[in-house]
Amino acid sequence: MSDRHTRLGPADAAPPPAWREGQDGTVVAHRERVHASWASWLLSVIVTGSLGLAYGYALGPAWGLLTFLVLQGAAAWVLVTTAPVVQVDDRVLRAGRARLPRAYVGAVEVLDGEATRRLRGIDANPYAYHCIRSSVPGAVRVEVSDPDDPHPYWLVSTRDPAAVAAALRGMAR
Repeated sequence: MSDRHTRLGPADAAPPPAWREGQDGTVVAHRERVHASWASWLLSVIVTGSLGLAYGYALGPAWGLLTFLVLQGAAAWVLVTTAPVVQVDDRVLRAGRARLPRAYVGAVEVLDGEATRRLRGIDANPYAYHCIRSSVPGAVRVEVSDPDDPHPYWLVSTRDPAAVAAALRGMAR
């Protein structure tokens, strides 16, 4: 056996496959970050402001302002970093951290506020995947056609459900 067959270096390694499960595609049809509502931001300011006032009354105005700024900064960080990304590209539907390959996307249904509330509540399937924001009324329901996937459908909150549905229907799989 030659030396080349016994030692494979990085140059001789097989190239990686063009697509691996869990990787986003390159052609993005729709992308949005579903941020928290203005009411969530207002509530965070009220709570951190109340704590700032309490600390300011007890320890002085400088400590109150510092408490408010630190806590509001932390609250803003949480509200921004927990906002899920909804993306449709040529390979996957991405909702938060989860990815559904386009080959397994079944029927897509655009939901209004009432239908979304029903699917989050009384009509919910306990095995369905939910990526939802309670403050966002619209959503899409995406059937999963993979027989090995335990989720019968995905319920994904979006501010523009028609655009997400059009992107899922319009791009070739």
